[in-house]
Amino acid sequence: MRKLLLSLCLAALLSSLSATAQNRPARGAEAIPDGESHPETISLENAVLDAVCLIESGDYASARTILDSLDRSCPQDPATQYYLGLCTYMARDIPATVGHFEKAAALDSTNTWYRETLANLYINSGEAAKAGELFTKLSIENPARFRNAYTLALMADAYRMRRDYDSLFSTLHELVRGDDADDEMKYRALMGALGGFDTRTFNSILPRIDSLMVSYIEAEPGSVHAHELHMESAAGLDDHATVIQECRELIALQQQDSSKVVSYLSIIGDSYHQSGDNRNAYKTYEQALKIQPDYCPVLNNYAYFLSLEKRRLCKAERMSRITIEKEPDNATYLDTYGWILYLRRKAAKAKPYFKHAMLYGGKDSAVVLMHYAIVLKALGEDELSTYYKNLAESKNK
Repeated sequence: MRKLLLSLCLAALLSSLSATAQNRPARGAEAIPDGESHPETISLENAVLDAVCLIESGDYASARTILDSLDRSCPQDPATQYYLGLCTYMARDIPATVGHFEKAAALDSTNTWYRETLANLYINSGEAAKAGELFTKLSIENPARFRNAYTLALMADAYRMRRDYDSLFSTLHELVRGDDADDEMKYRALMGALGGFDTRTFNSILPRIDSLMVSYIEAEPGSVHAHELHMESAAGLDDHATVIQECRELIALQQQDSSKVVSYLSIIGDSYHQSGDNRNAYKTYEQALKIQPDYCPVLNNYAYFLSLEKRRLCKAERMSRITIEKEPDNATYLDTYGWILYLRRKAAKAKPYFKHAMLYGGKDSAVVLMHYAIVLKALGEDELSTYYKNLAESKNK
């Protein structure tokens, strides 16, 4: 979330820092009429107004001289702290600005403007979680003004930092259902809120993510982002039927983009295979190859799945050959081609492809290592075969 809407955050901060006392007067910035009691208070507030006039004219140095003097004599005056924060911000002293705004907000906790300005400053200084906490409080006090997509995104970040996932997802559901943000803003907010989880945490909240994506689609039925995210969450849950359904929705939304259509057909074919429906998997692969005959992901998977069934191996070899011609250093494609050659009793011809695969990531795959071990065994290289077999088994532990 720290990257979310950064330009908007900065714009909001700059807007707040340029506002004058006439637009949103601080509590201590109004002069007291002559003749009223408390002359020290009159003097303080008139001095603050003098500083405000200097700030309005762009003379921050002179304003700061007055405000520094007031800070020494009246350090508990919130208006002094606020306007000192404006001066230190213009001097690019962000830590000092944060300190002054925090003090102003603490001294006058009823002043909404102080806290909103501080929240925007937190955004600019990379402390979105603190901004979210402030906006959460402000949204409770004034939901009409402060409960919007921008602040909801910040609140979600704060909830995530506290591992309050109930509040996180409640906030994100509200965000995607809202009508004050466009689809792109909602997508960026979700990507910021849901990215970077460790695997264990991500898997534990994946059903909630999937439910959130359903809400996103309900709010934005024509959104490519929404359907893609739901397709991905469904894939994580092994919900192959939903993956296929969402890919078909995406094809309908982008039917003029042949490269997108082919990629979604590839995913549909893989999903059919994973659900045990090879007939429809191969039928879908054929559809994809009619559009783009040299699409490597389809060619490789189609060929490999045929090899697992040990049928139509000549067709499988032809398809696999295209992939290694296009991507000669792809370990996955080299493994498929070498394995098909082995199944066709061409172990000696297969060996160089496995050796090449070892140089380009094949040693990271238990499947590739075991295939190579089997090929070496067929060639009578028992010692080397045992070595690669042991490597493969160690990967599976």
